[in-house]
Amino acid sequence: MQDEHNHPPPAAHELMRALRNLRQLPWNGRNPIENCTPSETMTLFSIRRATEGNSTGVKASELSSMLNVASPTITQSVNLLVAKGLLQRNADPHDRRAVRITLTEEGERLTGLAHAAMQERMTALVSHLGSDRVHLLVELLNDVAAFYQDGEGGSKSGDETLFKPGCNAPTHNPKGR
Repeated sequence: MQDEHNHPPPAAHELMRALRNLRQLPWNGRNPIENCTPSETMTLFSIRRATEGNSTGVKASELSSMLNVASPTITQSVNLLVAKGLLQRNADPHDRRAVRITLTEEGERLTGLAHAAMQERMTALVSHLGSDRVHLLVELLNDVAAFYQDGEGGSKSGDETLFKPGCNAPTHNPKGR
């Protein structure tokens, strides 16, 4: 809620600063798959997830929908990953006009390495924050997602705010940080 001078409350300012700090972290430098951009890595993970119970592969249109990106973007990414030897295209066994995309052995290996590295980082973060704070963080992130899914920053009734008047941001801090 804003005051009469149209200034956000201090908690909103602190939240914006914290989110900006997260955004400015060097996420790209943490990519464990050599020579792959973050979007290519996300494409590999999505194909891996989509083909876990479907050995025939995924169609480019399905991948485009899963990643919420335009078909030309997926086509370009798939072409690059095929050229790198991480993906392969196969004829659909049920529809000769369709093409299915799967990971190659090298794509599986690199995606497995990336997954293991991500799990290692998450385990280190859990160790750093502690279980109680991680559960609180998960709850808060889910609440933030629900808040924005309900209509870009509010409930359907429009009377809820991120921090209600008179309430402070959570201060649960079992490790004294």
